[in-house]
Amino acid sequence: MKSILAFAIVFAALSLCNLSDKSKPDANSNAPQPPASNRSEATDSGTDRAALTVELMKLEYELTTASFNGDISTLASYIADDYSGTGADGVTQNKNQLLSSTKPDKVTKSWKITDGELVSATEDSAVLSYIQNQTLKDGRTFRARVTDTFVKRNGRWLIKSEQQTLMR
Repeated sequence: MKSILAFAIVFAALSLCNLSDKSKPDANSNAPQPPASNRSEATDSGTDRAALTVELMKLEYELTTASFNGDISTLASYIADDYSGTGADGVTQNKNQLLSSTKPDKVTKSWKITDGELVSATEDSAVLSYIQNQTLKDGRTFRARVTDTFVKRNGRWLIKSEQQTLMR
């Protein structure tokens, strides 16, 4: 029971910060943008969706690294004030609760994300789903399906919500 609780705490602390694709943004990311009236439609094109996926996955990598290091200030800058997350253990947290529970991780040996998929995207919101794989120092492994909802505010992507589901 204690090992399940320990995993739940670790997983909750990492709830919004995961990534395996360390790709850099597409070289065409400086390409001219379509007029604002067409941006939602452009986001649906394959090229723009791929670029957005890379951008959000890079953000996830930065946040995961910050989470493992206990870097609350970096996390705080990418979490929406109205954030709500549900961990694999079913516990929900708002932004303040998430940040106050963030501590340097001492039990995880490695982590990665696989099967990243941009589920939906508009000019000011996006949903990213992936599988988080985590290996603890004692050799135990865990997998969870994670779905993050991002919102764009003041030109920056912020995580507004997250749902984790433990996979067996």
